[in-house]
Parts: sequence; structure tokens; C-alpha cells
Amino acid sequence: MKPEVVIWLVRDTCRLNDNPALNLAAKIAKERGAYFVPLACLEPRRWADQQFGMPRIGKHWARFRSESLRALRDDLLTHGSDLWVSAEEPVYALDRAQQSMNIVHVVCDRPVATEERLETARIEAEGYSVITCDVDELFRFEQLPFELDELPATFSKFRKVVEKKPGLVPDAPLKIAELASCIAQPWPDPVEWTETFDYVLSPKTEVRTLGGERSAQAHWAEYLDAKALSHYKETRNAFCGPMQSSHLSAWLAHGCISARQIWADTLTYEAQNGANDSTYWLRFELLWREYFRWYSRAFDWTLFRRKGPNDLEQSGDQNARRFEAWKTGQTNCDIVDAAMQELNETGWMSNRARQLVASHLIYELNLDWRLGASYFESQLVDFDVASNWGNWAYISGVGPDPRGGRIFNLNDQADRYDPDQSYRRRWLP
Repeated sequence: MKPEVVIWLVRDTCRLNDNPALNLAAKIAKERGAYFVPLACLEPRRWADQQFGMPRIGKHWARFRSESLRALRDDLLTHGSDLWVSAEEPVYALDRAQQSMNIVHVVCDRPVATEERLETARIEAEGYSVITCDVDELFRFEQLPFELDELPATFSKFRKVVEKKPGLVPDAPLKIAELASCIAQPWPDPVEWTETFDYVLSPKTEVRTLGGERSAQAHWAEYLDAKALSHYKETRNAFCGPMQSSHLSAWLAHGCISARQIWADTLTYEAQNGANDSTYWLRFELLWREYFRWYSRAFDWTLFRRKGPNDLEQSGDQNARRFEAWKTGQTNCDIVDAAMQELNETGWMSNRARQLVASHLIYELNLDWRLGASYFESQLVDFDVASNWGNWAYISGVGPDPRGGRIFNLNDQADRYDPDQSYRRRWLP
């Protein structure tokens, strides 16, 4: 008789603590006396495919995900479990596993965008029992005070509804459940994963962002210990500075730390150090992230079309020469060029810089906004589909911006946030 197995499909949640999908899969396995198997798939749609002639992921994101998966495997091993890694689509990896075992359930996060939704539907269509959880959100779907098709049209309306709803608070972070035994991985580690082991962090990266839950927790603790949260709102728009913003985005995007933990920790920080606009503002930004995750689910494939969810015509083209100048930081707009140089070298740029380079691509270079979103997808170490595509749609005017897009005066912005030109001198020859 084949052994029974409960699969935890890892997707973008590379952590043990506060992980509802992992805990549910472990609980089901324990109750059934089944094996518990964590499975991470390097989906070819993400690791091998291209869009607009650009790879879906680049070395920065691949390095961080590789580190996160290796750290996750190490952490699982310390709890008597293991991590399977496959370079196949999840349904094919499940089919291979099913040859020698009986998969009773597949537990995973709720799909956040079109490809993940179709991927989950395909697994179900092959006869597997799939259970989804809200893993990387602040709120479970059942907590939301509206149906998904009634999602507020703008972030401001969403925030007001959420903040005014009595008793609507994120669940307390979960501790890791007791894990059932795992079965040895029935195939060798894929070369698509092992070849990334040599990828290294750029020496020009300002904040040492290494993948994995322990790295995330160490960075977050250091940030709180430095009392940097108390000035977050005043400094978050700076182009550089290790404590000017939280720098949590990569660890959040790869699921190495949960938004619920960050939320809870800011409340603890306020109780110990006092509350102000800055301590609230980090939760405000987490609400932005939350909104884009539900927005991505609500508008599905329309988020990725030229007209966007708002179905608005756009004038931008796909001129290769102008796009190449933007990609390589050769636009002759110094603040844009500096930011693009930083992105290409490190996989990161500040939130303010992202807004400025997007505004330049859309409104000054007159390019299709999806080119910018796709290039960010291929370069950002902290790429996540909802925040990236949601923000680009917002800036371009086809998303949830009530003002129909954001045009920035780049010279004014550079003078305000880089008055001594130290950022531009750092990145421009």
C-alpha cells in the first residue's frame, strides 16, 4: 500500500513561523498519520519564460529565492522534516510523487494573481484535493467587510473601511506546529536550483539582504533596536540610507517574514517606546500592500493588459531605443539614470525612486507602462506580482489612482530627496 502524504506547496512563503498553510498541512498529516512533505517548485513559467523579450526573473531575485529555499530546508531539517525542490510545474511534480505515494491533500496559499489561480485550478482538475489559506495577508478573506467584487475602488476607501470596522485586526502570529515525518525526495535537486548557489550579493548593495527567515528576523530586530521606526515616515522617501526605510520588502516578497508579525511588532514597539505618525505609517504601508493583494485577485487578468483594470486607452508605444536608454540608465535625466544603475547592479531601489522612473518611462518617454512593469519583474530582488503590477497600473492611470495617474517633476523630486547629490554621485560615473 502506498504511504499517505500531505503536501505543503511552498510557493512564496519561505518560512516556518506564522505560516497558516504549513500549520494546516502539518495538522492534517498528524491527524491522519500521514507523512508531511513541503514542496517548492521552480515553475518554468517563472524561471524559464520571457515577457516582452525579457526574462521573468533575473539573478537578483533568483539569488534571494535560492537562499530562502536553502534556509527553509535547513530550518525544516532542524524540526525533523525536509524540503523537496522540483523544477517542474507543480502538477507534474505532484504526478511524479503520486507514482509512489498517495497524496491526500495539497495545502497552499490563496492564489494572488492569474497564473497562480490557473495553476491551482489545474492541480484540482487533475483530481488532487487542494486546500487554500490566506498566508501572506494581514486579513483572512472571511475577515474582509466586503465581497471581493465589492473591493473599494481606491486605497483610501479601502483603508477607511478597514480601519473603521470594529474588531477587524490581523490574527496574532502563529507558532510553528509540530511536524510529521517527511519522506526522502525521490529525485535529485534540480540543476535550475543548484546553479544559483554561486549567485552572490552585489558588494554595492547598501543593506545586506540575504534570503531566509533567520536573516529576516535579524534585520527586523536590528531595525527596531535602532529605534528607526520612530522616524520612518520622515525618512522613508530617501533614496539611500540603511535605516531610512525598513528594507523589509524582499523578505516580505519571498515570505521570509509575515506582515502579521510586523504589524504585531509595531504595536509592541509603540507600547514600549511610544506611538507617533511614523510608527503608524509602517502599518499604513502594510495596508497598501494588503490592498494590492486583494486588488490583484479582484481584477485578475485585466491587471496585466495595456488598458489595465480601468479599461483605459494608453498612448505609450514599445520603441526599443527609448526603452533601452531607460533600462540602462542612459536617459540624460540624472535621478532616473542613477536609480536604474542601482536597480541593475543590486536589484533594489527606493520606493520614491520607483515612482520617479515609472513616471519618466510613461509620461516623458511615452512608453507602454507594461514594459516598465516587466523590466522591474526581471530585475527586482523584492518582486511580487501584486505590488509591482498594481503600482505600475496606479502610476500609469489604468489602476486604482483616483487622479488618473501620477506625473512627477523629476528635478524638484531630486532636489528635495537628494539635495547634496550624494545618491547621484554614488551611482553615476
